[in-house]
Amino acid sequence: MKIIYLAILIILLAGVVTAECTDTDGGKNKYESGSVTDVQGSYSDSCSDQDIKEYFCSVEGVASYTVLPCVNGCEENQCLLGNDTPVAAAPEEESSSNVKLYFYGVIILIMLGIYLYLTKFRSKKKRY
Repeated sequence: MKIIYLAILIILLAGVVTAECTDTDGGKNKYESGSVTDVQGSYSDSCSDQDIKEYFCSVEGVASYTVLPCVNGCEENQCLLGNDTPVAAAPEEESSSNVKLYFYGVIILIMLGIYLYLTKFRSKKKRY
């Protein structure tokens, strides 16, 4: 029984650790066209009216995207700079990557609790 819990824990951790991701424009850079490659495939930044779908590598090492506004328009998969340099960064949509990380953390803690209960605490009970 202990081996099964340990194997499941290793499989869950291996999925988080082995993720690889590269981003050619260095992250959330809407003023430079780029692409992101992970184990699932390759994705390129793209314009949609006055917005840009900006791809980046998430904390888990997988390709994610956010939609950012382009104040001066979007051409050739990048936001255009106007006469003035932008004063503040554009607001970003929330990513679901933190939810996945939280979920994995909760699963690992539950499994660790079950393992400790079965190995440490249950064996100390007196049997009559």
